[in-house]
Amino acid sequence: MDLLRASGDLSTACTVEEKVWASIASETASAIKYGSKEPSSGKMSSNHESLHPRKTVVELPVRVDFVGGWSDTPPWSLERPGCVLNMAISLQGSLPVGAMIETTEDHLGVRIEDDAGRHVYIDNLASISSPFKESDPFRLVKSALIVTGILGHEILSKSGLNIRTWSNVPRGSGLGTSSILSAAVVKGLFQVMEDDESDDSVARAVLVVEQIMGTGGGWQDQIGGLYPGIKCTQSFPGQPLRLQVVPVLTTPQLIQELEERLLIVFTGQVRLAHQVLQKVVTRYLRRDSILISSIKRLAELAKIGREALMNGELDELGGILLEAWRLHQELDPFCSNRPVDELFAFADPYCCGYKLVGAGGGGFALLLAKNPSCARELRRALEESDTFDVKVYDWNVAMPR
Repeated sequence: MDLLRASGDLSTACTVEEKVWASIASETASAIKYGSKEPSSGKMSSNHESLHPRKTVVELPVRVDFVGGWSDTPPWSLERPGCVLNMAISLQGSLPVGAMIETTEDHLGVRIEDDAGRHVYIDNLASISSPFKESDPFRLVKSALIVTGILGHEILSKSGLNIRTWSNVPRGSGLGTSSILSAAVVKGLFQVMEDDESDDSVARAVLVVEQIMGTGGGWQDQIGGLYPGIKCTQSFPGQPLRLQVVPVLTTPQLIQELEERLLIVFTGQVRLAHQVLQKVVTRYLRRDSILISSIKRLAELAKIGREALMNGELDELGGILLEAWRLHQELDPFCSNRPVDELFAFADPYCCGYKLVGAGGGGFALLLAKNPSCARELRRALEESDTFDVKVYDWNVAMPR
């Protein structure tokens, strides 16, 4: 592609690039062996009683990633091992991402509504097909409808669907909101279909949803939101891609200390992850040696961070956050900016570690204070500051129910 651009053949370069991205999407779907599911022919189709109206509400936490991001992303995860240490959290006392799905006899077809007040009614189900325009606000739900196979299910021959989604998190948060919202919709559709709604099944389906949407992305966001608490997840390349989700064994005292010392702060800066994703993936496809060594180190740090948490060493976790943040800046020089740099410089005397969550460039920051007293002082300083237009969120680890 670079040679074609250098020679001035931009049209061919764009065509080749589109084919490369399509190939990555196809390979990802193949690797997890999911794709658009065949219509179910089990108990729902054979038992008329099961076609009674049904309604489900799925609410999920968001995730914060300590370290290991990028090692979960195709095509890296299709070719090399990955490892991510992340945590499911509630914000402001609630699970912020959710979907409501109900069957209805009021109409056939599908009605979709989001929390911005936008809605669409689709009576011709055959019109729901990819690719979707990037400007389509409902492409996430439409992609989930395709991947779960509900469009060919008998339930939609006898009733319609109402789908409502919400996300009480700022756009571009870096908290994995898009993937987790996909997980909520997929899980809800599986529940309506009485299909396999296990976390593993949903996580794999979401990977395909994101490829159909064209946003790409790896597995860590949906794993982070679907599985409670703190976990260290490893992926192993192959056909199919294998995921191993291992809860990090911690004491209640450590969880309390973490909740007291870790500030989760919205920086006010916004950057969309898929814009960063394409740049990093392109460098990987060129076999950039610096990028490869950086991602390898991030995966190693995830395992080291797991041990630190199991040993109750939050100060060591702080050092890991700092190294991870340095590596992220090597991967993408634009993952930080002046307001973020100024925020971290201000927080540095209070903290043993900090980083942006997700792909960086904005969104939420993790500020791990040296002790609970420093955390309280830093929070008060940020909330009283005229320099920083940030918001410190109340949060808790989303533990198993």
